[in-house]
Amino acid sequence: MAYESAKIRECIDRAVNHTWSIPEFQRGFVWKATQVRDLAESLWLDYPIGSLLVWNSQKHTEERIVRDAQRPTLWVVDGQQRVTALCILSGRKPYWWPSAEEWEKTVKKYDIRFDIDAKEPPYFWVANAAIRRAKGDRYIRVSRLLVLDTEKEKDQQSLQQLAKEIKIQGLCDGMDGMEVYARLDRIRKIRDKDFVTITTDQELEDVVEIFSRLNSRGTRVTEADIYLGIVAARAPGWVRDTFLPYLKTLADAGFNLNPNLLFRTLTGVGIKKVRFKEIDDKFWDQESIRPHWDRTKEAWKNLVARFREHGILSNDPMPTEAALVPLIALIDKYPKERFEPALYWFLQASRFSRYSGSGTTSLDEDLRDIHDSDSMKTAIQKLLKRFTHDKPLEAEDFLRDYGDSRFGRFILYLLIYRNKALDWDESGHRLGFEGLQVLGDFRPQWHHIFPHKYLEGKVVEDKINALANIAVIGPSINIRISAKDPLSYIQKYKISRDKLRQQFIDEEISEVSITNYENWLNKRSERLAAASNEFLNQLKSD
Repeated sequence: MAYESAKIRECIDRAVNHTWSIPEFQRGFVWKATQVRDLAESLWLDYPIGSLLVWNSQKHTEERIVRDAQRPTLWVVDGQQRVTALCILSGRKPYWWPSAEEWEKTVKKYDIRFDIDAKEPPYFWVANAAIRRAKGDRYIRVSRLLVLDTEKEKDQQSLQQLAKEIKIQGLCDGMDGMEVYARLDRIRKIRDKDFVTITTDQELEDVVEIFSRLNSRGTRVTEADIYLGIVAARAPGWVRDTFLPYLKTLADAGFNLNPNLLFRTLTGVGIKKVRFKEIDDKFWDQESIRPHWDRTKEAWKNLVARFREHGILSNDPMPTEAALVPLIALIDKYPKERFEPALYWFLQASRFSRYSGSGTTSLDEDLRDIHDSDSMKTAIQKLLKRFTHDKPLEAEDFLRDYGDSRFGRFILYLLIYRNKALDWDESGHRLGFEGLQVLGDFRPQWHHIFPHKYLEGKVVEDKINALANIAVIGPSINIRISAKDPLSYIQKYKISRDKLRQQFIDEEISEVSITNYENWLNKRSERLAAASNEFLNQLKSD
C-alpha cells in the first residue's frame, strides 16, 4: 500500500484527463449542495478532509463511463464524492460525468459562492436567487477563483484587478486592497493544498472490504456496494449495462429498491439462497446468470401488477422490504395462482417481523419451503407455520403512535384504498389515481383528523398521534389547518360525508369536542380493527 501527498489541482487534473476513473461498482454523485459548500469552507479553514483510496487494478476493469480507448488502471474507490465536489468547485468536468449537458446542470445547481464582504461566518453560500441578483462582486463564484492560469504572473494580476474592483464597488469596508487580495488568494491557494492518496493493488474483494470499513465524510459504503463490486468483477459490464438500468426501471415504476434487495431476489429465484458467501462464482457468469435474471424480471413485472390491484403503488409505505424476496420467489414459481394468499402472508410476515434478527437465516428457510412445495397453497401453509400469524388485530393496535407503527400505517392505507376512497382535494380523484390513471409512484400522506395544535396541551401526546386519529390523503393536496376543530377544514375543503365514511370517520365528528375526543378515538380504533381483521380473513380464505 503506497501513500502519496498530491496537490488538489493534481487530483482534479487526473480526474479530468482520465488518469483516474470510476469502476462500475461505484455509485454516482450523491452529495448535496450544502456538502460541497462545507468542503470548500473546510479547505479555506485548513481543516483536514480525509484521504483518498485509489486502487491499482493491474488489469482492465469495467468503467462506469466508457468513451475513449484509454484504459486506466487507477480507480478512485473511496473519495469519489470529494474528488467530484472539487471538480465542481473548480468548474472542470471529471471524465466520468455522464454528459456535458448534465454537467452544466450540475454546475448551476452546485453554485458555491464566497461572501467577500462577510466579517464573520458564514463565508460560503449555496447561491439562491437573491445572491445571484446581488450587484457587483460581493458573492464570488468559487470556481472563478480556482481557475488556474497557465502563467502564474497573469494569475496574480487577474486577482489583483478583482481586488481593486471590489474596493471600487464599496465592499470590504475597513480593508485595503492588499487585504482583499490576500482574502481572495487564500481561496485560490486551495488548489495547492495537499490531498493524501493511498494506492492499493490488492484483489477487488479486499478492496471493497477496505472500502466498507472506511468512514469518510462522504456516504458510507453498504453491503450492496460490496455486492455490486464483486459481481461487476465477475460479470464485466453486466452491472453497468443490465442490472443498474433495471434498478432504475423499477424506481420509475414506484419501487425504489436497494441494490442488495434486487440481488437477493435474483439469487432467491436462481439458487434459493441469499447469503453471498454461499453462492458459487459460476452463478455470476454471463451465460449462467441470464435465465435467472430473466425469470426475476418477469416475477417483478408480475408482482408490480398484482400489487397495483391492491393499491400498493410503491415500496415507500411497506413495513419491511425483506419479505419481498420470498414473495418474488412465490410469484416466480406460481405465476398463475391467486395472489391474495401470498399477500396475506406478506402482510403477516411484515406485522410479526419475520425477518428481524437473523434475517438471512429466515429468508433461506422460507426459500427452501417455497422450493419444496408443489402449490402456492402448500408453500403459504409452510411459510405461515414459521411464526404465529392468527392473532387478530385489536383496537389497541390503532391507539399506538402512527410514527412508530409502520405496519399500522400500511394496513390503514390498504383499508382506505380498498374503500375506493377519494382524495380530499377538489379533483375528486381516487387515492393513488390521477383521473383514471394509476399513479406509479404514489406515496400516501398521513393527516391528523383532529389537528395536533387543536389538541396540544389538552390531550396526552400519545392520544394525539394515535393511528385512529390519522386519515390518508394524497401528496398533492395541501390542507392548511389551524388550531381549530376538524369541522373548520371539513367545511373549508368541502369534504363530503362519503369521503369521511371512506376513511372510517362517522358524521358524528362534527359534534366531537375535546372532552369526548378519547371516546371518539376508541370507537374509530375498534372500527379499524374490525375492518382489518375482515380484510385479512378474506385474503386468507382466498
